[in-house]
Amino acid sequence: MNQPQLLEQFLRGQTAVDKAYPTWQWPSQPVHLRQRTFLCPTLPPDELINSVRAIMFRGEEVMVIRDPQNEPYIIPGGRREPGETVLETLQREMREETGWSVRETVFIGCIHFQHLTPKPVDYPYPYPHFFWAIFAAQADSFDPAAIEEDVYVISANFKPIHEVVCWNLSDGQNELLQTAVTIL
Repeated sequence: MNQPQLLEQFLRGQTAVDKAYPTWQWPSQPVHLRQRTFLCPTLPPDELINSVRAIMFRGEEVMVIRDPQNEPYIIPGGRREPGETVLETLQREMREETGWSVRETVFIGCIHFQHLTPKPVDYPYPYPHFFWAIFAAQADSFDPAAIEEDVYVISANFKPIHEVVCWNLSDGQNELLQTAVTIL
């Protein structure tokens, strides 16, 4: 199947729990996107997943990342490297961003992105559609030496779940958190 057929088959019958229209700044031009968050039981087509993320728990706490604007988000993770499986990416990205390895991972949903502007000439990422796969996970062991400097991560700390569920998180994160809490 080609990309449009895979996408159509996966999204058939799905209802987005959140929609946004972000603009990402690429060096050569702004990239306008439509972003939709889905709670779903199955992974999107593997070839369309370019990033893997997780809501990570430690007991009654959830990992909160602060970005350069001091905004919180709860889905740390990042891009897949060539040849990596989704779970390999998840393990690597969690260690690099937070220092924590994860266990008991459960897929809970995804974020679908559709480019609304022409593909930049120097753009190496999937176009016009890609997904972030979102998991719920338990923190396992901490290795501060595993943390790599990341311009998008100013701090990574566990916060009480009962506090974080009251925050007005962006990008469908509240819905993902509610789902993750009921699963784990």
